[in-house]
Amino acid sequence: MTSTDAPVVAVHHRVLVLCGPTGVGKTEVAVELARKFKLEIISADSRQVYSWLDIGTAKPGPELRRELGIHMVDMVEPNRVYSAADFARDALAVMRRLHREGKQFIVAGGSGMYLKALFEPFFDAPKPDPALRRRLEAETSLALHDRLRQVDPERAAKLHPNDRQRVMRALEVYETTGKTMTELARKAKVKAEVEFKPVYAVLTMERELLCRRLDVRFDAMMRAGLLDEVKRLKDTGFGRDTYVANAYGYAELLRHLDGELTLEAAVAEAKAKTRAYAKRQVTWFRSLKDAQWFECTDVSEVVRLVEPLLRQVLAG
Repeated sequence: MTSTDAPVVAVHHRVLVLCGPTGVGKTEVAVELARKFKLEIISADSRQVYSWLDIGTAKPGPELRRELGIHMVDMVEPNRVYSAADFARDALAVMRRLHREGKQFIVAGGSGMYLKALFEPFFDAPKPDPALRRRLEAETSLALHDRLRQVDPERAAKLHPNDRQRVMRALEVYETTGKTMTELARKAKVKAEVEFKPVYAVLTMERELLCRRLDVRFDAMMRAGLLDEVKRLKDTGFGRDTYVANAYGYAELLRHLDGELTLEAAVAEAKAKTRAYAKRQVTWFRSLKDAQWFECTDVSEVVRLVEPLLRQVLAG
């Protein structure tokens, strides 16, 4: 590596990142910490960024969001692609504003891709082009993936043909910039300038207990009207060609409404996929360097244990 290729890294402000697998209790702990320390919350949840998806994402309600100042929720409708790079751009803008205003905040969420994009800059993502998006949406998933394989085989190899949202986003970036996502990401790695340094607090739980909690939570979501929520999404036009078809819980219930699965089978598959997702999240969090781990079986106890770390971060 030449001197001109050397990374340019300027770390300015530390920020506590409360993360962990889905269902572990991140929101509850974040809310308690926010109330106690008068903090705002930057959500790093790749499902809660979508409007309309409320019950199945365990999204904080409007009153709680107003009370605490919870950001990066309800950012886009489900027919829009919202990439990790988009999240990083928008979340960073919020963090900069809060910092200028002298407000303190934490980041809370379980999306590894979002956290990586936020704290390990990917590249400056071009904003979506509505006309280009309409043209791409008119093509089949297989045609889109085949085109991506021709222009960016490395990115295509990482995406399933049915992952229309990310495939379209990759093609959109290529057609807008003339460069592939793979190329832009590679160049960005040597120019990273990090404004906020993450201090990771990972909430964890014994696997069997977490799996039971996830199953119980999904049953509670069904009782709260998740199937009706999915039906409203489908009736509104947010179906197979939108993010809804990729979101655990929503995807399986959508298949049930389309007659492909019985309700019982859809619920069982949704639970199984959610448990598998939680396992992958834990694997990703294990790769974090210098992360501090906290067993999360009691919210009050976890808040007490995380407090000293948070105080250190807030003190700079």
